[in-house]
Amino acid sequence: MELERLREETIETSKGRKAVCDMIPEGASRILEVGCGWGGILLRLQRDKGCTELYGVDMDPEAARRLSPFIDRIELRDIERGEIFSPEYKGFFKYIILHDVVEHLFDPWLTMTRIREFLAEDGLLVVATPNLHFWMVQHEILSGRFPYGPGVWHTGHLRWYTPVSLLNVLSIGGFEVREYCLEIPGNVDMKALHKLSPLREVQFPPVELQNKYPDKPVYTLSYPENVRRYYPAFFASKLIAVCGRGRLFWKPQAATYNCPLVEQLTKRVDNPYDVFNPPPMHPIQPGIFPS
Repeated sequence: MELERLREETIETSKGRKAVCDMIPEGASRILEVGCGWGGILLRLQRDKGCTELYGVDMDPEAARRLSPFIDRIELRDIERGEIFSPEYKGFFKYIILHDVVEHLFDPWLTMTRIREFLAEDGLLVVATPNLHFWMVQHEILSGRFPYGPGVWHTGHLRWYTPVSLLNVLSIGGFEVREYCLEIPGNVDMKALHKLSPLREVQFPPVELQNKYPDKPVYTLSYPENVRRYYPAFFASKLIAVCGRGRLFWKPQAATYNCPLVEQLTKRVDNPYDVFNPPPMHPIQPGIFPS
């Protein structure tokens, strides 16, 4: 009875993670969550979707202790200082979840290649991370502030990603992005994001939200070309990428302090996208799970 109460309490902590849970199909198995914490996502998948063979890895001993009775295996590891998971599980997992993890990585280029080793040939990686181009983040920067603290400004965030730069890191990590979603908060009218008229000036807060934030000064950015297709990205608080195994085109090595290497790898990706020619992105507004 006490374990069931604990499980339900833990599931409640995952209310804001519906978009990631929606990416995992009913009855899926062999799921690894890297940075699983107390297991809100894994336990919800177990309870609500009948998912089985659930595994987790985290740095927090208390989180590992709490989650251990509910899933098949949890390992206590610092994934950047040792193995990602027990080596016998390489190539085993059909799904690997990284929810709010890649922004904490010291060396995401190398670490993603090591995570790739644990994904089955036909497996999928689901990555969710804060979006640097989210209008609220841009508004703070344009105001001259970078307010480290809770939430998106978490003091543990070492890396920041735009839709284009996240594609680079995932490609260097040996993944192929198959679906790219923009997670947009519920206060946005999604219909307003599908206008077709050219757009060369963007305001923060966006025109569509200024009545909701009357106390915020309005900043206007001018672009030399039309950014209408990219415009939904400014409303997205998070980026979500669903990836398969792609080609690993380099011999993995430490990259953080090797700027020429990262520059070379980024050029080899040959990413054609920018704000004028955005990657295919699907805006979603998942909200939260009902109580």
